[in-house]
Amino acid sequence: MKYFVYDHERKGSNYYEFYKGKWDGNTFWHPESISLEDDILFECSDFEDAIISVIPTYAPFGVTEINKKQWTEIGHQITDAESKELYEEASLWLNTIWDEYRCFTILGL
Repeated sequence: MKYFVYDHERKGSNYYEFYKGKWDGNTFWHPESISLEDDILFECSDFEDAIISVIPTYAPFGVTEINKKQWTEIGHQITDAESKELYEEASLWLNTIWDEYRCFTILGL
């Protein structure tokens, strides 16, 4: 992957965790999660802007659930090429979970 890493690839804790389904309230750095380094999100600001546009309650330091409909709308909001590439990479992972989970959760910094 170009933008995301798996748990065993993380270097530190300055990452947003994309957690399968609704967060259980306890588990961090789940081995099946993918993580996005803060610096990458900063560089691809259109990605975060699109999340905020669709989910105004998005909390970069908190917990944000995103369902499939919202995720699709986030994709429609992105205009920057690199942010779109980041979105598409996350979508590949998400396409493996939508049948089992109704949402995913972004665990902030």
